[in-house]
Amino acid sequence: MKKRTILLFAVGLILTGQVFADVVKKTKSEVNFTKFGKFTSVQSTKIIEVKKATDSDNNFKGKGIMGKLAGRFALKSGQTGEIIDLTESLIYNLDHKKKEYRVNPIQSYSDEEYEGAEEADVEEESGENESDVRIIRSEFKVDDTGEKKTINQFPSQKYDISWVVDWENVRTGQTGTNRLLTTVWTTPFTENVKECYEQEMSFSREHMKKLGVDMDAIKQDILGTNWLAMFTQMSDEAGNTRQDIPAFAKEMQKIEGYPVIIDGKYYATKQGGEEEEGNDEEEGGGAKKMLGGFAKKALKKSKKQDNNEPAFSYYTELIEFRSVNVGAEVFQVPSNYKKKG
Repeated sequence: MKKRTILLFAVGLILTGQVFADVVKKTKSEVNFTKFGKFTSVQSTKIIEVKKATDSDNNFKGKGIMGKLAGRFALKSGQTGEIIDLTESLIYNLDHKKKEYRVNPIQSYSDEEYEGAEEADVEEESGENESDVRIIRSEFKVDDTGEKKTINQFPSQKYDISWVVDWENVRTGQTGTNRLLTTVWTTPFTENVKECYEQEMSFSREHMKKLGVDMDAIKQDILGTNWLAMFTQMSDEAGNTRQDIPAFAKEMQKIEGYPVIIDGKYYATKQGGEEEEGNDEEEGGGAKKMLGGFAKKALKKSKKQDNNEPAFSYYTELIEFRSVNVGAEVFQVPSNYKKKG
């Protein structure tokens, strides 16, 4: 199940945050964990045929012990680069400060891993790991506000997305409410945007093939629904609403155009009952698992606070999106960089 979740998250990032074939795309993003830290990144990506080069300027400002650990192992600051070569099935990871790089193969997810994930799903659905949490209400809604403005030279239209979950822990007696409130601004599919988007999807399909995934079999709207799956993994209560995601995808079809801004805030509160002991096991086992543990701890801390401060927020903004002729040298490791590993 965890392997499948990581795969879905990776697919979501590829579909919503990367660019492909003769396209230049520049974005900036910010992820903020209350009581944990803030991660910001500006990315500039160029694509030609089956190669992609991304340069990132990352900055993480941690808070407390968890923030320091995350900054060291999971959310490192610095200027980095990545070159993906689908022909060679290789990924080059560059450290621009140290002028070093590493080379890794593009690894395919095996049939055994999928079978294991399916078995985990069957066990979960059969009730062997039945949850103590009962969902009282789960409402997901997309609202076309009709508001319009120009953002970074993109004519944009505003949509509001709300997801509210009321829950009860039948064992401890605790009750609570989780809210994911997201504002999305989209721009119409002009000739330029449509061309860039089609090139983006073309490279995406080839990349998915290398990973052993049939992208066409994964039902995707323009924003994707994997970001919703990511939040269900962070929250034990919201995790019981995974079966609602197909309905969410249908509601998301109300959104027209290509996303320019995605601004989301996640709130989690609970009241009464007995406080459960936390499980710190997720801090081990690698950076991804560690970050998941940090996220859950941040959510747990926020639930103890009686205010409207979001436990987790994220923001992405499209700065540039255009078709260009990109030189081949962009997709080569600089000659003065030293290979590591």
